[in-house]
Amino acid sequence: MNMLSSRRMVQLPSGWVGVREHGNGRPVVLLHGLVANGLVWRHVVDGLDARFGDQIRCIAPDLALGSHTPAVPDADLSLPGLARTVIDLLDALGIEEAVLVGNGYGGDIAQVVAACYPRRVEALVLVATNAFDSDPWPVKVLSRLASLPGAGLVQSKAIGLKPVQRLRITYGGATKRPIPADIMAEYLRPLRSDPLVRKDFRRFLGGLSPAYLAEYSPRLANYDRPALVVWPREERYFPAEGAARLARTLPRATLEYVDDSYAWVPEDNPAPLVALLCEFLGCPEPVAESGQPCSTTLD
Repeated sequence: MNMLSSRRMVQLPSGWVGVREHGNGRPVVLLHGLVANGLVWRHVVDGLDARFGDQIRCIAPDLALGSHTPAVPDADLSLPGLARTVIDLLDALGIEEAVLVGNGYGGDIAQVVAACYPRRVEALVLVATNAFDSDPWPVKVLSRLASLPGAGLVQSKAIGLKPVQRLRITYGGATKRPIPADIMAEYLRPLRSDPLVRKDFRRFLGGLSPAYLAEYSPRLANYDRPALVVWPREERYFPAEGAARLARTLPRATLEYVDDSYAWVPEDNPAPLVALLCEFLGCPEPVAESGQPCSTTLD
């Protein structure tokens, strides 16, 4: 069952954003990575619902990272600008603070939110993300290619081919397993059909710089709330030393590793991530069928 199959539009100062939600309890905001949308969290939300039910309110916005619609031509698509979008979304939804979970470039954005607006982040979870001054080579290549005249349209057509989707520079570097065709179509439709979305994507790529997290990641030393860093052992994009460094920098962080996954753990192998989130968030009573309560609760 896909708890995130429907979405609604929320108007923010930067433009409209699509939001997928499930549940009515404690807010957990889930931030996806590049050329994906909130659907990447569908298995995680299903797993959390099985354990928590309505005690958790999962919120998965479609950020302007290439799989969003409508386009947001007036939005600031730098990492600080997208962090502000997350805060504006919390304001629009009437949420004072939330657990923030970020994967890939969603984790980059989550770091900036926690560094700049720490009182709005009840707890922080970072799953396979950039940290400090890391600068993945596939994104650098994509940035250069996207800047070429007419390249956006050509790339948007090429990515529709399954062999191209499994290249290391595309989704093949983010997931060990092919993404289901219906989900892939949802990821690619905005980029392939809307030239304004392609322009947004080029603006995001063109504004990327390792200088942002070189500034913001160290500031997480002042984030004194619970944090969890989750890293796949087979990660291909983001340097593994970033995980340990994040865990050392965050005063109350736990570092956990997962097997059998590349960077997009929520898409690639969500079960161990669900288990870690369950423990981190604190299981309600009664607990799952195993009868074993989770051992960690947030204070």
